[in-house]
Amino acid sequence: MKKRKAGSWLVILTLTLLCSASADKKNYYCEYCGQKFASVSSLTSGRCQRHPDGAFKGRHKLYEGTEKEKYTCKYCGMQSNSISSLTSGRCQKHPNGYFKGRHTPAL
Repeated sequence: MKKRKAGSWLVILTLTLLCSASADKKNYYCEYCGQKFASVSSLTSGRCQRHPDGAFKGRHKLYEGTEKEKYTCKYCGMQSNSISSLTSGRCQKHPNGYFKGRHTPAL
């Protein structure tokens, strides 16, 4: 058996990590408005137009669920094709009162 140089293992490891990183591109969504971001840091750095405290009065919140074909409101069960379309409407069963808050996506 031939001995391999340590440098060749480093090259193989680097290429493997680069390939897996590019194949694992993930989208991150705001729970309040459904806006898509490439990283968590970019998501949490911006202010959200649909923040519960008022427009642009708070930062985006990370939606911790998975990407789905349909999103369901955790309070009333309404379904929508995207988080942004779901959260655009007000929920009749919101804990703050009848139509006093927006639909919130279930995990």
